Amino acid sequence: MNLYGEVLPTTELRFDYSSTYAVARNSRQGLKNFGPYDSSQFDKASIRCAIIYPVSLTNMKTWFTGSITKGEGGFVGFQKLFRIPLVFEEERHIAREGEKELREISSLLAKMDLDLVFVLMSTRNSTLHRACKGELLGNGLPSQVVTSETLQDPRQRPWVLENIALASYAKVGGTPWVVSNPSRQNQLVLGVSRAQDYAKRFIVGFVTLFTQDGDFLLMHSKAPVIEWDRYVDGLTTLICEAIREYEKLRGVPEFIIVHFHKGPGYKELDAIEEALKNLGKDIPYALLHLNEYSNFRLFDSSHSSYVPETGLKVNLGRHQALLLLDGRIGDQRRKMGVPRVLDVRMDKRSTLAASEFPSLVRQVYDFSRINWRGFNAAAIPVTINYSKLIADMVAEVGADHWNKIIASGKLRDKAWFL
Repeated sequence: MNLYGEVLPTTELRFDYSSTYAVARNSRQGLKNFGPYDSSQFDKASIRCAIIYPVSLTNMKTWFTGSITKGEGGFVGFQKLFRIPLVFEEERHIAREGEKELREISSLLAKMDLDLVFVLMSTRNSTLHRACKGELLGNGLPSQVVTSETLQDPRQRPWVLENIALASYAKVGGTPWVVSNPSRQNQLVLGVSRAQDYAKRFIVGFVTLFTQDGDFLLMHSKAPVIEWDRYVDGLTTLICEAIREYEKLRGVPEFIIVHFHKGPGYKELDAIEEALKNLGKDIPYALLHLNEYSNFRLFDSSHSSYVPETGLKVNLGRHQALLLLDGRIGDQRRKMGVPRVLDVRMDKRSTLAASEFPSLVRQVYDFSRINWRGFNAAAIPVTINYSKLIADMVAEVGADHWNKIIASGKLRDKAWFL
């Protein structure tokens, strides 16, 4: 059996909504040169934030608030990087890192007109995280947890601060960069997935919406349910509502692409197919399975490491291809071990022509560069990445808090789960 493949060209990123020339391959350098993609559209004069910290970390709080705004070492500071000031309007201390105090302060700050709350803690504590995040998110206010242990090494501090700044900008609704996409087609990309709460009792379905260049628009979800059939029934309505809201923002898409993070069951596929038909429009669609736990492996026998180049695509057929996202760049690779392969398959229920499949695989590859959690974060398609992060958040905050988050509606257009 002969298999054929190619190494896809490196993705270029775009950093200015109004200019197609503000492009770079390196996200960090692109931001420094051009600023964020939505700088001219951002509807705030400043980002108003607060910080919660224990008394024992007062000195660390003073250093952090100064360094995140003004910079340190190679980090130029929030305002220079994102072209908007980060203003600390409230500072609230707690006597100790306890759940009761943290909830009380979080509840108080949630009632104020703020964009973001930083929570400084000595170490990561899931119970305390759940307490403050649940309270803040339930009131439509994103948060960014910072632990002092990650800031101990002066050599690593600039990189840590830079990543915190990047995630914070996205959490308040900013778009740092998108894929430089020459296509003018109006495409809607949906990420569809599900999760269970920490007790494995409730099922939560959610849909993330992206433009063809990877710009995150909205997240839609419904209240958690217990029965599988109720989840499947609600999925049809969920997708219909999401697409109709997209149409209000961007018009009717020329075609719709659906990315599945988890292998969907037949009933889920039926529900999605029903939703697309219920729209009453003859819009071609593609259903793509993105399997990151493929049994396939790829090797390059011409290189001493046997690791192929990043972007290697191997065609297994007209509707299936293997894609390598964390391979070699030149002669270097940051990770150890055998690189994981993404198995991309176009479902037979798709109505989009098979001739479009190569461009859909290329889009999956491009979407792996839209990771606003950190400049050196793992290469993973944003549709899969956001599905994982939302699933983690469902498990962390629990079903009760999730109901409040969805009901408030204030966070739907923000990547608050980063």
